[in-house]
Amino acid sequence: MPNAEVAADPTTTRRRASGASPPRVGRAIMSAVLHAALDAVVAIDGDGRVVAWNPAAERCFALPARDAVGRELAELVVPPELRDRHRAGLARHVAGGPAVVSGRRIEITAQRADGERFPVELTITRITLDGEPLFVAYIRDISDRLRAEAELRASRARIVAAGDAARRRLERDLHDGAQQHLVALAATLRLARMRLDADPPATGELLDTAMEGLHAATGELRELARGIHPAVLTEGGLRPAIAGLAGRVALPVDVAGVAADRLPAAVEATAYFVVAEALTNVVRHAGATHAEVSVTPRGDVLIVRVSDDGRGGAGLDRGSGLAGLADRVAAAGGSLTVESAAGAGTIVRAEIPCAS
Repeated sequence: MPNAEVAADPTTTRRRASGASPPRVGRAIMSAVLHAALDAVVAIDGDGRVVAWNPAAERCFALPARDAVGRELAELVVPPELRDRHRAGLARHVAGGPAVVSGRRIEITAQRADGERFPVELTITRITLDGEPLFVAYIRDISDRLRAEAELRASRARIVAAGDAARRRLERDLHDGAQQHLVALAATLRLARMRLDADPPATGELLDTAMEGLHAATGELRELARGIHPAVLTEGGLRPAIAGLAGRVALPVDVAGVAADRLPAAVEATAYFVVAEALTNVVRHAGATHAEVSVTPRGDVLIVRVSDDGRGGAGLDRGSGLAGLADRVAAAGGSLTVESAAGAGTIVRAEIPCAS
């Protein structure tokens, strides 16, 4: 049987020669791209009616494509008070007027099917198909981003406020403690100097008093320094520093898992103050009879855990210094969580990156 040749369609021949894809292949690729897109992609015609509504748009606006295609976009996603402006802008753009929002990224308020409003990032592009204008909107829900930015601003404000409060507390502690001892010491020494020749025995008593005052002032300064950055942490690391914390708490505290290996100074300081603040909360607020502390390296993360058998009910949004503690941990690149069901005790857990 002789070979038979099938005449090729000239359009197909030109497409193959140019490397172009057949229309149905192009449509399949476009459909796959729209379905895979993480952002909502919505296309409308010159009348403002929806002609394309991808799965991300279904999730974003809580509206299936079958209920969106063919309807006016303004009625679906634009808040009522903005709809006239949207329609006027679309009509102006279709008529060849200047584009106000097309071709640039803006932040605006959108509306879900149930009426809930939420912030979005919107980009609109105009294309022409068969001589008719088509507008494609790329929409991203930015609620989580704005919440994170707001929390970051609040966290920074809390850090500044905590720093100011710490400086005021330091000033007050110095004034009421060591400074008063040093003022009294200076007065005692002046009096001793005046009596040195006339009454040596009394001068000796005054010097003894001065030595006691110096000892008290030294103790005040040592205690104050411990709250700023304990010397034992700098000299010996976390193991002796946390053991010292546990020993000063007025209830039994079991300490486990604190490695003797040194970690970066910022990591050690963060872990130390997590334990210090958590134990302070146990004593002041928990009504506990027992607490446990563990500080365990796990890969490149240091896990700090403080638990108690108290009344529970603590939270990052309920004061007790925990919000400030979370800010301190976040500043070190870590995270802090609190589990504290009523009547079930409290677990404060911090994860602090510790790679050197």
